[in-house]
Amino acid sequence: MRYVLRLNISVMILGLLGTITSMLAQGQNHSFTEIDSLAIKKSVLDFEVAFNNHDAKALANLFSTNGEFTNVVGASAKGRKAIEEFHAPMFEGKPGFFSFKYSTLKNDVPKISVIKPDVASVDIFWTMDKCFLPDGSESKNRRGLITLLMFKEREKWGIAIMHNAELPPSVNK
Repeated sequence: MRYVLRLNISVMILGLLGTITSMLAQGQNHSFTEIDSLAIKKSVLDFEVAFNNHDAKALANLFSTNGEFTNVVGASAKGRKAIEEFHAPMFEGKPGFFSFKYSTLKNDVPKISVIKPDVASVDIFWTMDKCFLPDGSESKNRRGLITLLMFKEREKWGIAIMHNAELPPSVNK
């Protein structure tokens, strides 16, 4: 009887150790690390650089293949090609569009909230100057909040969804 009890306990312990080892191994392979945090921060910086270089293609390439973009007035585009085509006329300063041809975007440090090791929500407060409205008037001291849903695929972080919201002008600026 003691032998059977010891055998059952040994089997249970081995089973638990196997389960714990498997869980730890998965955690090591799929945990959110400082490298992931730095990669997301680099993506946010790359977004700012692409915007300030008025490079619609570089900006669109930060999105996943079927990424979605929604701007401050609710207009949206889905997919890299559509996101590039959406931004190109604004970066070129075409009449009848918002013009970012001379704009400078400045992003604050992103706030990263990890949902899963390969999924994160990222909030970025921004400011912008030299934005011209479709009627040609200048919108000064713009500020807003970008919310990104990012995911890691094949060891690379990409933007799955971006929503941009304009905030009221700051009294201090």
